[in-house]
Amino acid sequence: MNNMLKRIMFTLIIAIPIILIACNKSNVNKLNNNILKSSVQSIQEPNEISTEKESYNESYIEESNESRQSYDYKEESKIVNKNLLILGIDARGNEPARADTIILINMKNDRINFISIPRDTMITLGRRGKQKINASYAYGGVKLCKESVEKLLDTKIHNYLVVNFKAIQKGVDALGGFTVTIPKTIKIKDPELKKCFTLKKGQIKLNGIQTLQYLRYRSDGRGDIGRIYRQQQFIKDLQDSFLKLENVPLIPKTYLAIKDDIKTDMNSSNMASYFISGYRLRNNFQFYTLEGYSKMIDKVSYYVLYKSSINKVKELLK
Repeated sequence: MNNMLKRIMFTLIIAIPIILIACNKSNVNKLNNNILKSSVQSIQEPNEISTEKESYNESYIEESNESRQSYDYKEESKIVNKNLLILGIDARGNEPARADTIILINMKNDRINFISIPRDTMITLGRRGKQKINASYAYGGVKLCKESVEKLLDTKIHNYLVVNFKAIQKGVDALGGFTVTIPKTIKIKDPELKKCFTLKKGQIKLNGIQTLQYLRYRSDGRGDIGRIYRQQQFIKDLQDSFLKLENVPLIPKTYLAIKDDIKTDMNSSNMASYFISGYRLRNNFQFYTLEGYSKMIDKVSYYVLYKSSINKVKELLK
């Protein structure tokens, strides 16, 4: 298999989890399944990825001997109950980076569950007492955030992927824009560009900065829950566009645009397993949001989860 095809398949495995493993819809079926199999068997890391640098702005993939082994398609495709944590990090100005998007991807053998955790969810964070779950990243990075989600949902997280929100902006621009359907006209203030722009109701093509601000938007009366809905809809829409055959040539360019804004502990074998499972289960993605209510505690607004919602998700994860 030529190097470009290897690069495309590797990029899909890295880039698609960033878009939350968006490998869905009928156009994917037009790709030859033999190409998928052979590409996974001989997959290699591209030279652009560093395996040593661990600062946030440098992506890294931890290598092991396993990453150099060949893969059995049937064997690797059967992931049973593995969890991949996706953290969307939004660092603005001199403020500490917080995990503004927290999604647990639960890979079953017959379906994939996408579980969104509202960023203001109230948790107990050791000696710090009551905190919002997104603050766990600011206090202890991936490790503490991962532990907080594991404790909240009584589960084990096997791998993580950290994505700087800027990756969305860069990725959309590399793709030449992204078309979404806006349910109602909204006005968005961009504090970084110090200007406002209006997104009119209906289908509209957004550039990178517009997409980023649209996914950040919280002033629709629903706060973070409304934002989560837009992010989930973004994922679904992206499933239709990201893997259109005419977009395949843009995938390497998209990867190069975002590679410095991602960080993961996955090696090639991990990524191949997730990708193949995502491909195999492309018609059975389920989206969930932990439910609760807003409450002011000590002059801080928290999102308090319903026990019934937590228990429902715990059952999903078993």
